[in-house]
Amino acid sequence: MPSEVGGPYPIEAIVAEIIATSESRCTSLRAVMEAYFKRNPHLLDAKGLARAFAAGVLRSYRVLDELARRVIGVEPMGLKPFERNLLRALIYEAKYRPVSSDRVLGLARRYGFRLGPKELALVKETAPQDMARGKGEVERLAFIYSLPEWVVEYLLRLLGRREAEELMKAFNRNPTVWLRVNTLKVGVRELVKKLEGRGLVVEVDEHLPFMLRVVKGSVSPSQVPEHAQGLFYTQDKASALAVYALGDGELVADLAAAPGGKASLANQLWGAEVVALDLRGKRVRVMVKLLRRLGAEEVYPVNADSTMPPLRVKFRKLILDPDCSSLGRLGHSPEIRLWIKPELVRTYAAEQRRLLRAASELLERGGELIYSTCTLTLEENEENILWAKDALGFEPVEVQLRVGLPGMLGLETAQRLYPHLHDTVGFFLAKLVKV
Repeated sequence: MPSEVGGPYPIEAIVAEIIATSESRCTSLRAVMEAYFKRNPHLLDAKGLARAFAAGVLRSYRVLDELARRVIGVEPMGLKPFERNLLRALIYEAKYRPVSSDRVLGLARRYGFRLGPKELALVKETAPQDMARGKGEVERLAFIYSLPEWVVEYLLRLLGRREAEELMKAFNRNPTVWLRVNTLKVGVRELVKKLEGRGLVVEVDEHLPFMLRVVKGSVSPSQVPEHAQGLFYTQDKASALAVYALGDGELVADLAAAPGGKASLANQLWGAEVVALDLRGKRVRVMVKLLRRLGAEEVYPVNADSTMPPLRVKFRKLILDPDCSSLGRLGHSPEIRLWIKPELVRTYAAEQRRLLRAASELLERGGELIYSTCTLTLEENEENILWAKDALGFEPVEVQLRVGLPGMLGLETAQRLYPHLHDTVGFFLAKLVKV
């Protein structure tokens, strides 16, 4: 009823439903949100708030769950997904958002949670640092930054304590938004001027002059007309760097192409014809729409399994950015922390090697392959490249431009980028030549 606290569609319930769906299906929060508001266009005005609210809940979910246990006496993991995430949303709101206590208490009563004035006061007063006392280092950091313990342990081994904690802090900040100017349709200066007229302040990147960093803005880039006109594409700088590092080529194959960002950039930068393969039909359909919007007419989408590509020609240039554990995207996609497991790293690494083997068969001698991931594990990155060198006859060569840190395990020709150092997603890229 409209007279109820929060009205018929309280933002807390909207956020809970979106997170619950993402958590239950182990799927992208962004995709779930797009589908939700497509089904509920009458709630579209709440989309921006829902996105920020959901990110806040996910970046603090372990603290919220512990408050539920200590203060309310409820074990969140014993609740159904919607109830669990609604409770998280209410506790997050009580602790971190400037809303009235009456609203939180009213919604708690409406949905049957035992959250009264006394409990609400304890939620507000209890500091995460106090709850973390007595925990070991890994458990404490996992709790404070709401990350899986195995991820924290992995990052500590990989980077050391100081660097790992700086990275964890970055995962809990709003990430930088990067825009790729579609120079097929507009010049950089012209687009900068147009965006400033829309209330978006952007800076041209020092390394890649077709990339713009969003400094501040009163509107989401996806909402301005220039987005619908295909004048720019939201793409991380690290992703664009991978394509730039590939270099000029007349014919390119992208073996895991959806949603089409790298394939369309190869066409934009080099005028290359690009065969863009992806296994999932739904993702290919999304790619088709993007290519149409960007005017990338020489990119040819193919719905196919790239481990067995239906291609008869050899290529001089290949792009391989396979599915991965996405640990570098824990800031952009905080929902990943709800389900990512160490065994998935091994599963992804094995699939990536199958794709590298297929790439080797497609590449002509002397041809070049860019391999990239948005994860930080050795298994999916350096270990795969060293395997490709030994098993497939690839030779790693220097990645230009040099923006990131050298790769690990002696693979200094590769690059690693980190959000706290390079203002990008966590990213790995290597360039390989077939000898």
